[in-house]
Amino acid sequence: MSPARPWAFGLDEIRLRDGIEDLGPEALAEILENVPVAVVVTYGYPPRFAFANKLFRSSFGAPDADFTGRTTFEVMGEVYTPVLQDLRHRAFTTGEPQELREVPLTLAPEQVSYWDVKILPIRNTSHQIKGVLALAANVTERAKARDAADRQAHEVDLFHERLTLAVEAAEMGMWDWTAASGTIYWSDRYRQIFGISPDTPLTHELWLSFIHPDDREWVRKKVDALNDPASGGRLQMDYRIIHPDGDIRWISCRGRMLYTSESGTPKPLRLLGTMLDVTERRKNEEARQLLAKELDHRVKNLFAMANAMVTMTARTATSTKDMADALHGRLNALAKAHELIRPAVAEDSPVEGETTVAEIVRTILAPHRDFGLPARVLIECAPISVGAKAATSLTLVLHELTTNASKYGSLSVAHGHLTITCWQDGEMMSLVWQETDGPPIQSEPAAKGFGSQLARKSVTDQLGGTLQCDWRAEGLRVDLQIPLSQLSR
Repeated sequence: MSPARPWAFGLDEIRLRDGIEDLGPEALAEILENVPVAVVVTYGYPPRFAFANKLFRSSFGAPDADFTGRTTFEVMGEVYTPVLQDLRHRAFTTGEPQELREVPLTLAPEQVSYWDVKILPIRNTSHQIKGVLALAANVTERAKARDAADRQAHEVDLFHERLTLAVEAAEMGMWDWTAASGTIYWSDRYRQIFGISPDTPLTHELWLSFIHPDDREWVRKKVDALNDPASGGRLQMDYRIIHPDGDIRWISCRGRMLYTSESGTPKPLRLLGTMLDVTERRKNEEARQLLAKELDHRVKNLFAMANAMVTMTARTATSTKDMADALHGRLNALAKAHELIRPAVAEDSPVEGETTVAEIVRTILAPHRDFGLPARVLIECAPISVGAKAATSLTLVLHELTTNASKYGSLSVAHGHLTITCWQDGEMMSLVWQETDGPPIQSEPAAKGFGSQLARKSVTDQLGGTLQCDWRAEGLRVDLQIPLSQLSR
């Protein structure tokens, strides 16, 4: 007879409803013995076993043992933890069922298993509590699966946290488009770059409306091409947007289209990616390219001016020593003039302190002021101050005019003359550059050289002024106007 049967014979028979046969003690004992749940009945204090089924006995390495009459401490030892003791005590004293989920138990060395435990009070015919029925289901696999899911969720949270920190540190915007619903998500940074408030509804048309008209069509086609799985699904493009304040910004976009399969046919699922405002990087790249062109332009001009000085000095010198002395002085003057434009060419810090328009003009034209003629270059300038930053831009403009004059204009011939006049006109500084007696001018040059474009850009963009050229037959006249507020910077 199994260890369960003496206890089972003491049970009242259970009659099932609907006419099913009586279930006697033997059948009940057999069921409880083999159910995949640990079943235990204990009575009194200290608790002693009245019944323990096979799963319970096997859990303690004694599937054929008889625990009847033995105390829980004798059988379970340290496994009968204070938590389980308290759970039984509450059920026994209160008469209320008690339950705990995923109780960790060490039934074998270094092997923790998890159990759902429920304890029910057992009453006699007088309704007095004499013992408890304990049911325990092994839920180790469920607990491990939950722990694994929790760890994975934690790792996902950490990944998203790190990704968010990285994206925020890089000032990147994130976007996501769901094909089935058309739902669009833009991160806060994305909206900030586009100048869109957090509550503005997002649509595909809204995004297209921000793209620069010159870029809109090719950008749209590139995105639409991702609907074809043969495209590979990768997106990489730089394009311009027009900010609500009218500012043009450069955007670098990287993304990936994810596809799903319906009846074996791949279809677009989600398009997601990042975007970065690269306006400053673009400006820096353009500045570097401009610098490379400017350096090349300046080197060529220096050689051209040095060559012109040698030629003009040779025409007026009376001796080798006279020529050497004159040429030495003019080359030194040319070096000083070059020092003034170096900050603009090499992106150095501007020359410290203020100067005047007249001082800049005299320094730039010093190499050309004396070729044996008493008034080859005439300078008449009012004392107008120039700030360090504005001085660099103004010097660049005057140096370009001087270079062109020495190559093609009045300073390219011995009898040529140049007059520079500047004065204050209200809130503006006006300067007139007038060349005379140089090679005759037939017409305005058909093409604008790099240096001329750079000079005009310096006046309009850096100094906020205007530059007008009048190509007269007797010589070039240039009218330059700059706000005093810009000139003082």
